[in-house]
Amino acid sequence: MTSRRTLLKAGGGSLLVAGLGLAAPAVRAQASGNAFGWNRAAAEGLLGQAFWLNHPEYRALEIRLEAVEAAKLAPEGAEQLQFTVVFSAAATPAIKAGTYEIENEATGRQLVFLQPAARQGARMTLRADFNLHV
Repeated sequence: MTSRRTLLKAGGGSLLVAGLGLAAPAVRAQASGNAFGWNRAAAEGLLGQAFWLNHPEYRALEIRLEAVEAAKLAPEGAEQLQFTVVFSAAATPAIKAGTYEIENEATGRQLVFLQPAARQGARMTLRADFNLHV
């Protein structure tokens, strides 16, 4: 197990390895050995595709990428790309907010912070917000 001191000495890139997901997508992809990097266009290319969420208690749960939403307000002159990816999943078992490993043939394994958004009958939506500095 990595100690807090080792993480602080190594810098922010090591926070990714700890599962905190603070590195940029390209860094995250390189650290996981995967060339996929999240951006809005890449996410839109995955619409409708199934992903597997590695849940610590329930193991592999299927989620589906349903929508990619642009940021509502982008700061003027900001060098940032903001978008939200919306997944759907079965409402039970409930998926709580947290960082999960998700996998898809195109993306490989990725760590993504998911947050429950809404429940619609037997389905629920999960959102992943991206704020990328370019």
